[in-house]
Amino acid sequence: MTYAAVVVSYNRITLLEECLAALHRQTHPLDEIIVVDNGSTDGSADCITANYPEIILHRTGVNLGGAGGFAWGVDIAIARGHRAAWLMDDDARPEDDAFAPLVDTFERMDPAPSFLASVVTVERGVPNLSNSPSVSTNIRSQFAAQAAGGIAADAATFVGVLINLELAAQTHLPLDDYFIWLDDAEYTARLSAIAPAMSVPTSMVNHPDSSAKRDMGGRLFYFTRNRIWQIRAAAIPRRTKIAQTSGVLAAGFGQLPHAANKRLWLSSIARGVWKGWTRTPRRRQPGALVATLAPAERERLLN
Repeated sequence: MTYAAVVVSYNRITLLEECLAALHRQTHPLDEIIVVDNGSTDGSADCITANYPEIILHRTGVNLGGAGGFAWGVDIAIARGHRAAWLMDDDARPEDDAFAPLVDTFERMDPAPSFLASVVTVERGVPNLSNSPSVSTNIRSQFAAQAAGGIAADAATFVGVLINLELAAQTHLPLDDYFIWLDDAEYTARLSAIAPAMSVPTSMVNHPDSSAKRDMGGRLFYFTRNRIWQIRAAAIPRRTKIAQTSGVLAAGFGQLPHAANKRLWLSSIARGVWKGWTRTPRRRQPGALVATLAPAERERLLN
């Protein structure tokens, strides 16, 4: 049984090297590190090629957003035959002992979990509240998770979440059309519907706290559209969908006092609502992305 880390990177070479250094220091070594470079222009990919020949590097050539990057990363990890993949952005910095409790828990649990999430921290022992998992309200799940040393979760962020790739092969990849925001919540919620999932408090991954950034700017478009996509896909009554959509609009209008560019704010909400209700994200099955590669590149990447 082998484990890989999947890191998605875009134009943050210093943070990327710090992340890779932390991965190499893990007290329980990873079997492999996969980096998906999202079209960086700061030399990140060349740095990996020159200094980290053991790393599996995929260059997308363009910025596909976190959603597209993780779709590629999961697809490559499945194709390379790994049992599980530890997903994170390049600004994540795992504590040196973060991976060991995930592996220990993963191998003890029966049935195997769909995912195990590290606790996201600002620094060791200090929770990062902007990246908290969605805690399960199912009491049976909580008792079972407590027995395994964790907290039952319904969803988590792509900041140190260990994905069961055997179960991931049963559903479609992260939705790359999301580009950014909520792609991790959508994907991990799908996984937790297949098998139990939980957060492991003894595994900590440091990550910058983004809660102070009140102005979403153009990213409000992705939040609005993607949240509506989630609502449309949910198996809930129509009246509940209407109520939740109203909540999305309320959140968008709550951004108005913080928006530096009011025109961008308005267009982001309008476009988000329109595309959220008139478009649907593509669903790609595992293997679909790898299959698009030229034979020589596929050979290099998978062997």
